[in-house]
Amino acid sequence: MSRCRKLLYSLALVAPIAQAESVAATSETSDKAWWLSTHESISHTVGEWSNGLDEFFSGQRHDSVSDSVVSMRFGSIIEGNDGVSGFFNLDARLHLPNTENRLDLIIESDADELTQDNRLYDNAPGQTILQSAQNTRFATMLRYFKEEWNANIDMGLLVEMPVDPFVRITFNQDMALGKWGIRQEESLFSYYTLGYGARYGVKALRQLSPDYQFGADFGVTYLEVEAETFWRENIFLNQRVSDKSKLRYQFSYLQEGGVPHAESFLYFVEYQRLLYDNWLIGQLKPQMTYERENEYKSEFSLTASLEVLLGPNFL
Repeated sequence: MSRCRKLLYSLALVAPIAQAESVAATSETSDKAWWLSTHESISHTVGEWSNGLDEFFSGQRHDSVSDSVVSMRFGSIIEGNDGVSGFFNLDARLHLPNTENRLDLIIESDADELTQDNRLYDNAPGQTILQSAQNTRFATMLRYFKEEWNANIDMGLLVEMPVDPFVRITFNQDMALGKWGIRQEESLFSYYTLGYGARYGVKALRQLSPDYQFGADFGVTYLEVEAETFWRENIFLNQRVSDKSKLRYQFSYLQEGGVPHAESFLYFVEYQRLLYDNWLIGQLKPQMTYERENEYKSEFSLTASLEVLLGPNFL
């Protein structure tokens, strides 16, 4: 864990995305930098953990390259007159192929956030990067894929004392409708302390050209503990700028209540660029938000982040 912290602290000093890219470029002409060797070492460790867990659950040794991946994302949020805050996310998927591709070990950050349908920001502002890392509530779960149902079944624990066991099942259906690709998703979940809930979502995608993709999605979530229903509609356009860069333009409309009433809406542009190889990614996201409780006054925010991908496929 100390190596992960060393990587986090050091990369945080490279906050501006342009500086991160220039450091990566100059390192290629010199001896391997410590942060490159650290990334390589941790990626090897992720593969070893994955193969060890695979052998534990299946009873068979698997020595080929693992598809497991760990994602570490951290950065800053600038909010109008509210100053600068930070965030830290860590997510992992350890794939276990010898279980007939039916089991994965999943780690999720902010796992006590039961729905995305009421979220205005990807990460909650108001804290530093280190505070966010310390306050993050992780979930560790085994994900079982039921091929006959086309469903994922998650069983795990929210890692905090006292631990909170939960179960979650998600069904997916994919279909084509002319030039549109359609995916439906139904979820049921139950947490020992956070209560139970259900979600229905549908997404439609259409490839307009090799560089442009248009889409829309709709989601509705019911949470028993709040006796509340949340509704969300997103319209977005994905643009491929180059092999290393892409843009996303999105408008979102959020509602609440059994009979939905408007709560807020927002729009943003998200720019994403590969800064080094296929594992260091920079993101910039300016956003305008309008909330009913603020009489729909515009609120500007800017999120700047770095994402580090770890695993055998990123060596």
